[in-house]
Amino acid sequence: MKLKHFIFGLSLMIAGFLGGNTQPVHAESLNFDVGAVLPDNQANKDVTYFDLLVKPNAEQNLQVRINNKDSQEHQYKVAVNRAVTNRNGLIDYSDHGKKADKSLLYDIEKYTTKPQTVTVPAKTSQVVTINLKTPAKSFDGVMLGGVRVMQVDQAKATSKKGVTLTNRFAYVIGLQLHENDTKIKPDLHLLKVMPKQLNYRNYITVTLQNNQPTIMRDFNVNAVVTKRGSTKKVINYKKNNMSMAPNSNFALPLGDQGYQLEPGKYTLTLKANADSKKYSWKFTKNFEITSDQAKKLNSTSVDQPEKKNNYMIWLLIIGIIVILLLIILIIIKFI
Repeated sequence: MKLKHFIFGLSLMIAGFLGGNTQPVHAESLNFDVGAVLPDNQANKDVTYFDLLVKPNAEQNLQVRINNKDSQEHQYKVAVNRAVTNRNGLIDYSDHGKKADKSLLYDIEKYTTKPQTVTVPAKTSQVVTINLKTPAKSFDGVMLGGVRVMQVDQAKATSKKGVTLTNRFAYVIGLQLHENDTKIKPDLHLLKVMPKQLNYRNYITVTLQNNQPTIMRDFNVNAVVTKRGSTKKVINYKKNNMSMAPNSNFALPLGDQGYQLEPGKYTLTLKANADSKKYSWKFTKNFEITSDQAKKLNSTSVDQPEKKNNYMIWLLIIGIIVILLLIILIIIKFI
């Protein structure tokens, strides 16, 4: 029972510490909080994130207040991160400097202050300034990012029975820039299909791209993989309620569990819709899994096929050996 309780508790710790780090966590886990000081050009005054109506070639300072509630001073890393789409089909602001999609014209990271580290004394609030300079040319749609604030000295790794847990929490304040109310239609593209291993499990990944400066909401996918020329489904996968950041792409892993890859030629048929089915797309793409790809990925996958237990063969061999020994004993006795 103690062992079961330990395993259960450890799984909860891993889920808590290694889960999504861009969402606010319970107050008892943090000794600081943050808030946006909304400027006069805030478009939607009913939200607590930056939703700014800007003009071309304009410059302004954005302010974020960090409230250190602890009894000692702390350092905080403040970074403006471009919005991307992660492999779960969620808009993510957790990383700075990630490779941008080719369709991105204006990277919000290049028009704002570089990541900075500030020190906030104990039981004190401090305002951090982020300089914003908008592109010289006007743009339609939105530039989307987030101001991520993480306490630098909070990350303490602990090790127990070979498992290392790192405690990292952060706040993210959305940063959305637009110059007008022009509605931009999302446009979905299928870039590539390929086998890939994630966390030691094999998947067929489908790289999807939203190449427009608009958020794709209520994004749903229905994907089927068949052997080429066959109607038998090798993979049948559905995922709903996703979203995509403007001008971004992500590799969607098909299936909930990995599997052993089989070399061969395949066909992907993918249907997708967004914004309450206002927009819809359909793609068909052939792809191939080579013998080398399958061999390499299968050899490192945790989903190894079960080895057949040849009990009957071993019983037969043992039976033959016993019979031979009996024959030998009988021959020795009567000679």
